[in-house]
Amino acid sequence: MATEPVELDATLLARVRDTTDDARGYVESAVRRQLDDQAFSRLLDELEAESGPVPEEIVAEAERFWPAS
Repeated sequence: MATEPVELDATLLARVRDTTDDARGYVESAVRRQLDDQAFSRLLDELEAESGPVPEEIVAEAERFWPAS
């Protein structure tokens, strides 16, 4: 697999470098998390299309254990 350089805004990159000694790993982790979130959202959309929306009382119960961020 060929690698392709990706440019980041200089200010954003400076903030990353101020946060960690492993900027590459930090960015890779953030990209991986974003891709996982998108895949999970697509899965939820598919499940909702097949089964209908989750009842509000179940959503409320789940949010007591995992508050929205």
